Amino acid sequence: MARKKHHEEGHVNHERWLVSYADMITLLMVLFVVLFAMGQTDKQKMEALRNSLQRAFSVEVLRGAEPTSLKGSSGAAIIPPVVPLAVTQEIMAVTGQTTPDPRMVQALHDVREALAQVPVPSDTSGSVDVGASREGIVISLAGNLLFDSGKSDLKPRGMTLMDTLAERLRTMPNEIRVEGHTDNIAIATPLYPSNWELSSARATTVARYLAEHGEIEPNRLGAAGFGEFHPVAPNDSREGRARNRRVDLVVLFPQSPAQQQNAVTARVADPRVARRGPQP
Repeated sequence: MARKKHHEEGHVNHERWLVSYADMITLLMVLFVVLFAMGQTDKQKMEALRNSLQRAFSVEVLRGAEPTSLKGSSGAAIIPPVVPLAVTQEIMAVTGQTTPDPRMVQALHDVREALAQVPVPSDTSGSVDVGASREGIVISLAGNLLFDSGKSDLKPRGMTLMDTLAERLRTMPNEIRVEGHTDNIAIATPLYPSNWELSSARATTVARYLAEHGEIEPNRLGAAGFGEFHPVAPNDSREGRARNRRVDLVVLFPQSPAQQQNAVTARVADPRVARRGPQP
């Protein structure tokens, strides 16, 4: 007699859909929690972050003070804007420091970002460059943006450019040294017997314009003419000579009290310094 095989079938769970449903509900709950948290973001904190990202110059950085932490009403510090690594490497190459001052790095980045918005006429080959030196931030203006050849009177477009720069420079506490530079082509006119006089006159013109029209305190300004003796490119080509004809605005980093005292002591001890007043 043949035996019948009984196939036992497992119990069918008709409630398996509840697992997927519970997972979906959990995900929706997490989503709404995230959306709620985003909607409750501290507006003051976000405003401070927006201002920090858009600031043109870091006044505290250039003053030499420690940067102030940006905080919202909750007291949580906001991370400052990230400076590209290339800027840090540039400072390292200029100063020779393996760990450059982060304030100097931030200052260069902020100034460069601000001056990237300065309009440069499309019908000229001139440029506005921003770099760093051991003394501070260097804003280099091509000579043909400011002056006609062999002259020291600011052109209208030069005045416009200086007005734009003055808006940013007047809010800073740093001293500014205006440097005039020329190429090596000799000049000999009744007004400018050599490139010394031409470069000095151009630097003085810019410094005077910044003081009289840019509303920058005169005691923050200085002017110097370097003639043809500090080139940034070879003078054997038209492009190189055009780069050398420039005016540099050096935004000087502040010195520490010890550095200032050493500088004063060095000037007093220098036998080349002329002393005025009654002689013993």
